[in-house]
Amino acid sequence: MSRFTVETELAPSYWAPYLINGDSSGMEDAEVAQCDAWIDRLGYGAPVDCKDWGFGHFEGLGHDLQEYSFLIPNKEMVK
Repeated sequence: MSRFTVETELAPSYWAPYLINGDSSGMEDAEVAQCDAWIDRLGYGAPVDCKDWGFGHFEGLGHDLQEYSFLIPNKEMVK
């Protein structure tokens, strides 16, 4: 049994610098707040990786999307 599982979620590509590197330059305050709220809703913490997914819809709007990967500790293995 692995210590972690990987969960993936789709979100806008332009969030990647902020989510992966903490760089919010180029984002409006409202965009940062939207991104932070999304992370809070997921409850996974920060993503550890992302990869191009293509064009799709996120919260009703079309975007270039990334597939963000999150490491989730396996509670049975991590004590």
